[in-house]
Amino acid sequence: MKRFIIKAAAMLTAFVGINLVLLFVVPKDDFDYLYEYNHKILLLDTVSQPRIIFMGGSSVAFDNDSRTIRDSLGYNIVNFGLHAGIGMRLPLEDGLQHIRKGDIVVMQVEYSNYFNGGNGEPETLPAFLAATGWKSCKNMNFVQWQKLIQGIPRENIRNIMQYVESKTNNNPDAPGGGTGFVFRKGGFNEFGDEVSHLDFPDLKYMPPGTNYSTDMDPDFLEWFCCTIRLYEKADARVIMLPPACIESYFKVKYHRCIEDSLVGRGLPYIADPAAMVVADSCMFNSGYHFNREGVRQNTANIIRFLRRQLACPQ
Repeated sequence: MKRFIIKAAAMLTAFVGINLVLLFVVPKDDFDYLYEYNHKILLLDTVSQPRIIFMGGSSVAFDNDSRTIRDSLGYNIVNFGLHAGIGMRLPLEDGLQHIRKGDIVVMQVEYSNYFNGGNGEPETLPAFLAATGWKSCKNMNFVQWQKLIQGIPRENIRNIMQYVESKTNNNPDAPGGGTGFVFRKGGFNEFGDEVSHLDFPDLKYMPPGTNYSTDMDPDFLEWFCCTIRLYEKADARVIMLPPACIESYFKVKYHRCIEDSLVGRGLPYIADPAAMVVADSCMFNSGYHFNREGVRQNTANIIRFLRRQLACPQ
């Protein structure tokens, strides 16, 4: 038995060691979608005040027209949304380091975070950390480290496949590469909006599955509340706005317990969650990603609700 344990430990150590070496040795795709996070951090550092910072996942990245919001409300805009697979913990903790007095921070947190702890996904965390130079490791909790380790072998396979493919791709930064939509760093504009999808036809979408359990993650709620107070302590104004999604997704994924829990913690939405819903015909490729018409409608909703909060002129 002792010999078996020693052999198993040696095999496990070798497996982990090989994967760690591959993770750092195999060349990365510098045009990967997640590399956009570095640009968004730069925007937090350089965009002047007065400014509105939108925080969330890919629904914020894909669904906002920041130029129209800027022109309508008179605030400079930073779209800090990127990918739900990162979770909300790392982006909010990173963002806190760049907040200035007087910032308006609009939180549009996708509903899944309230049930899965906002810790991200094994499929995304290794690529995200590699793309950002591993700077966020210092903020990771035990669950995130578990997810990171779990996702490293799959990430190595992805890196190897992308490296091989890059040798035959003459224009790696072209979203879609002429064959269809692909998530790429080059798909974003100067505000941090993902705009390349607006030129593609709507893609086939599989309806969402069953709803989440009504058992929300109390640890995430506690952390989220404390983090928002830290933003407010930094003299930023935090506005809670429901995430935008299509109608069929909202019916399956939204649960009233989310809103009730936020109200109970003094963090009410400024709008009815149903008011941020658009028709299924506005969907691009997921319940949170809109086509051009969906972006137009969502942007109009954002302007309408924020104008009431900020007392902006019509």
